[in-house]
Amino acid sequence: MPSAKQVVREVIDSLPDDCTLDDISYRLYLRRKLEKSARDIAEGRVHNEAEAREIVESWFTSSGPTQP
Repeated sequence: MPSAKQVVREVIDSLPDDCTLDDISYRLYLRRKLEKSARDIAEGRVHNEAEAREIVESWFTSSGPTQP
């Protein structure tokens, strides 16, 4: 597994020379999120579509009183 420093270098090297600090920051953020997602999938921390719908629906029913 590459070190954090190696990952940063890979990301920077993959970007064009005129990239901004925001571009670099976003790419690092995206890479970290994708790596975490891959670990979650490998470790079985996922939901199928029906489970996901149930979870999202519960957000709407548990968010307090509804407006008439």
